[in-house]
Amino acid sequence: MSGSVRTPEFGLDACTVTQELHQAQAASPTVVAACLARAREGAGLDPGEMAVLWFAPQITTEDLYETACLRPARRGRRLETFSPLYMTNTCDAECRMCGMRRDNRALTRETAPVDGVIEQLRILTERGMRAVALLTGEYRKDNRAWALDYVNQALQATQAMEFKHVLINVGSIDEPEFARLLAGVARHADGSVRPKLTMCTFQETYSREVYTKFMGSDPDNPRADFDRRLTNFDRAQRAGMRVANPGILVGLNPDLAFEMNALARHTRHLLGLGMEVYLSVPRLRQIAGSHAQRGASDEQFVRLVSLLSLGMPAAKIVITTREDAPMQAKLAPIVTVLSAGSAAVAPYTPTGARFPLETSQFEVIDQRRFEDVLRQHLGNAHIQNFDPPGAAA
Repeated sequence: MSGSVRTPEFGLDACTVTQELHQAQAASPTVVAACLARAREGAGLDPGEMAVLWFAPQITTEDLYETACLRPARRGRRLETFSPLYMTNTCDAECRMCGMRRDNRALTRETAPVDGVIEQLRILTERGMRAVALLTGEYRKDNRAWALDYVNQALQATQAMEFKHVLINVGSIDEPEFARLLAGVARHADGSVRPKLTMCTFQETYSREVYTKFMGSDPDNPRADFDRRLTNFDRAQRAGMRVANPGILVGLNPDLAFEMNALARHTRHLLGLGMEVYLSVPRLRQIAGSHAQRGASDEQFVRLVSLLSLGMPAAKIVITTREDAPMQAKLAPIVTVLSAGSAAVAPYTPTGARFPLETSQFEVIDQRRFEDVLRQHLGNAHIQNFDPPGAAA
């Protein structure tokens, strides 16, 4: 807003994170016990305390998981959902681990026309899905106007169809470009957007070294600028968006303690800005044209999600059908959002979806209909943003 004080943008000091992790590894049994007691209180943990519990050999992953299941803030919390809608799988970025990277010749490129995107949204609403993520690739400066106009048209359609939550995943964009992305969106008197719109910008890894290894350093590559990506939520907040969805690609950096600590620091910054925060922790999966690539082990993954749940009770943890049904069932009691759907372009039909790896960003493990996924985990309970036809009022 005009005349408001500009809040400092998020910055990550890797040396501070590393020092805190070293201290956590050397924590005494007394400190470990105190951190576990705080976790059981349900009020949250600071990043250093989360690290202490990550490294503590005497605290099993099952201990942390059971504590997360029982924490007071979890009681009465409903599960949310949304479905991803890939509008295109074109991309100007060159991320080595991603099926949509610019130079992946094994991927068949597709872009849905705007009327095709609108038809996809109509299908989702008719099947009861009331929240959607709009996804594109990430584009160089010369191509971003097209991409932002394209997404804006879909965004306008979601508002006309009264979607309750729309997540926008277009990569990091510059400050003036938010006006183009959000053109026509209703605003409150303070300038914030009226509908629930979430900016999704996964850092993938908070390690500069690992980031450069996978995302490159070419200045023409829209993904190569670590700091520009890191501060995208600050720009979104100044543009009137009030919901942020940071995330890490679990397994890209083997040092999960570093990633957890950095993600927790970023989350605390965003909460301090007054933003609602969703945390995404997708695991590395197979892509078209590549051998199977897998992220962290199941045990590491459960430990990570348990500690994020205990440490960041004000944030909403997101898992997807990139995980199989048993892992979804394991984590459902300690997360807030279960997203089900396809990673292919415009994949939805009135009764299901297509899951072709040759047009998808990554492999989706659980390829059941989203209705079947959601019903399995909640039975007859209500799921926020899911109103299947014929359900009792």
